[in-house]
Amino acid sequence: MCVCLQVQHIMPKRKKVTANRPKSPPRQHSRPLRPAEGRQLIEASDSDSVSELSDNDNYDSDYLETESGSDAEAADNVAPSTSRQPAGHQSSTNWSSSFDSAAAEFCPGESVGPRNIPPHISAQSHAHDFLSLFWTDDMWKLITDETNRQAEYVKAKKPNNYVAKSFTPVTVEEMQAFVGCRVAMEMLVDKNRYEQYWRQKNCWLTRTPGFADVFTRDNFLALWTMLHCVDEESADIDKGDKIYKVRPILDHLLKNFTQFYVPNCELSLDEGMIPSKNHLSFKQYIRLKPIKWGIKCVLLCESRTGYIVNVEVYTGKVNNDSLLQAKLGVTGSLVARLCKPYAGQNYCVFTDRFYSSVTLAEYMLNDQGTRMCRTAVPSRKLFPKTLVKKKMEKGSSTMLYNGEVATLVWCDKRPIYFVATKYISHVCTTVQRYDAKEHKRMPVACPAVVKAYNENMGGADKNDQMSKLRRCRRHYRWPRRLFMKFFLWAAYNAYVMHNCFCAHNQTGQRLYTFHMFVNDLCHELVGSFRRNPRIMSRRVSGTSDARLVNSSTVPVHMAERATGASSNNRCAVCNEKYKQAKRTHPEWNASQLPKRSKTVYWCASCHVFLCIGSSDNNCFHAYHNKVQYWR
Repeated sequence: MCVCLQVQHIMPKRKKVTANRPKSPPRQHSRPLRPAEGRQLIEASDSDSVSELSDNDNYDSDYLETESGSDAEAADNVAPSTSRQPAGHQSSTNWSSSFDSAAAEFCPGESVGPRNIPPHISAQSHAHDFLSLFWTDDMWKLITDETNRQAEYVKAKKPNNYVAKSFTPVTVEEMQAFVGCRVAMEMLVDKNRYEQYWRQKNCWLTRTPGFADVFTRDNFLALWTMLHCVDEESADIDKGDKIYKVRPILDHLLKNFTQFYVPNCELSLDEGMIPSKNHLSFKQYIRLKPIKWGIKCVLLCESRTGYIVNVEVYTGKVNNDSLLQAKLGVTGSLVARLCKPYAGQNYCVFTDRFYSSVTLAEYMLNDQGTRMCRTAVPSRKLFPKTLVKKKMEKGSSTMLYNGEVATLVWCDKRPIYFVATKYISHVCTTVQRYDAKEHKRMPVACPAVVKAYNENMGGADKNDQMSKLRRCRRHYRWPRRLFMKFFLWAAYNAYVMHNCFCAHNQTGQRLYTFHMFVNDLCHELVGSFRRNPRIMSRRVSGTSDARLVNSSTVPVHMAERATGASSNNRCAVCNEKYKQAKRTHPEWNASQLPKRSKTVYWCASCHVFLCIGSSDNNCFHAYHNKVQYWR
């Protein structure tokens, strides 16, 4: 009886263990595998089937899901197999654990820092002087001329447009003052609406009278509305380019960015977002970005300072075959295009896993002479599947080599995968990680690749944080958003250039931040420019006022309907009566104040809109017969 009970106790336990055990495939060979069959089995194991991805391969997977599907798929669209290669080609499936570390390290071939600097730039130069290296006088003149041209075009097309009628041609000095005020609104003084910068009532604590000293509210808004940098009627404009309205500025800046500065050996490549909620065909949504909606830009920056060396604005699917490398796909071709100006100069580019593939690392090393270091997706083609780990000890790592291309798995909280062609020696260092048992940070073994990646990957993020636009206002036109972002890029590069001549972090002095630099830059752009002083009308005798009937200057005053006038013109007399009553009786509400009438009639000589009525309501008569016509 006892034996039977023991059997009944054991059998369910055995059944439970074997129930979840996967069935092994039927055995095809009862003999040992031949060498050729073994090689074939190893090559088959390196396929890029997504089903082979382990449970721990979701590191940064949310980031990949946020990108457009076409780009993510095209990034994997590399050479399908390396089992058939021409003679002399090194197969990417020949991974081994041995590598000659002396061949991996090399240094930049040119001294870094400023170059081709004009003689007038020195440590005593101001912020505007450094900005003028990138945002030159030619750009100021281009923007000024095209803005005036746009105002004339709108005025000719829409004669009754309120903004166009009130717009006066601007000068370069006025344009610089306008950009200085606009950047100050973006970086220094943040308010919800533009009108609040000129508000005087009930804002004694938050009043900003400086903007009113430089521009009137209407003049500022008119200039912001007419801001242009291209002649859209020109036949030379390529309107197939989706950012043609700001393309001249971007091309000019990128040329100057590379002309006056040589970046350090380490470069960082990552996305940046320009906030925008306009209806755009190339607007992006990236869920894990701080700015989720906007225009995506891919930035190539110096890792140490964040200095921009190259930029590409994402405008949708690339249809130009000359911009694509068939074996690299869309994202790999993008990396190759951005890094092409620095080909053969021994640079190292750090990217995230969205741009990583073994094929791209081999191409950049062999065709452009550029090293790379980035996190990787183990399901990508040619990545050795023998590195895919489900469980590892914290701090442990495994590295495989194929020539000068290395793949690595290192366990932090979970396994993280890398593809690199630099910092791939067996040298290990340590990083500090919190230990729950010891209740303090403890050193953890870390390969040199991982430490270099953590130190150099943040260059593009640093630039994007410093030059970010404050608010995503829906009424912004997207070319103006790009215009402001381009200017802040130039300002930040000027800030980095300024640090090369005058160190920002000096002993005994406060750190000179980018915010301080922008504050100095805005004041220098505005300079001595001030708006025209308000001309106050003098109430003198009738003989000296040209609007009066007995004046000899303009003897005839005739009322007529203004050509093309709308019903949105207020009577000058009614409006003045309203202002005088509101000033004299501030306690009155709107119903107690005089009515401000609208009219389409004006005086043909004075060009002032006036009501035409009878007796006391005849504003036309009062305006031309009374000195104080509002009484």
